[in-house]
Amino acid sequence: MNQHALPLGMLHEIPLFGNFTDEECDQIANMATVETYRPGQVVLRQGTTSRNLWIVLEGACEVVRVPEGNHREVMLATLDKGQNFGEMSFFHEAPHSASVRAKGDVKLLRITRAGYDRMAGENCPAAYKLAFNTVESLADRVRRLNDMVVQLTGTGAAAPPTRSKEWENFRANLMKEWNL
Repeated sequence: MNQHALPLGMLHEIPLFGNFTDEECDQIANMATVETYRPGQVVLRQGTTSRNLWIVLEGACEVVRVPEGNHREVMLATLDKGQNFGEMSFFHEAPHSASVRAKGDVKLLRITRAGYDRMAGENCPAAYKLAFNTVESLADRVRRLNDMVVQLTGTGAAAPPTRSKEWENFRANLMKEWNL
């Protein structure tokens, strides 16, 4: 991993900072670091805890998870330029639910929770916008998850009844845990 300075104009290209003013982007740029990773290097590891919010600036990362009691990893997603990860542990201290590694050479923006807390403590609007935009990002993921579950449950004769019932149970348990 190497650290680099952040070209300020890059932030406006990232959806998470799309509604930031130049001054707010400058506040983020002064607090964040840019880090590079080589292919296969792990950025964060499932089961460990760190409080960083990461944004892909260049390249791509793979999100993988090893299910409990299993030794084979499951590919969950590929994250491309502008996408973020680590937000669950950033806002709620808990072990990472998956690992993220560089798919190739990758450049990432890292925002530490300590840096974020300093900004929030100084009542910087950038801190509040970052939290709001991250919540929007997470809400979008939940909506996509809901859409996928609906597709998997099937809505007609084409869906096998047992598979449909399994996904209906999955969704019901998921929503129950979320207390919606």
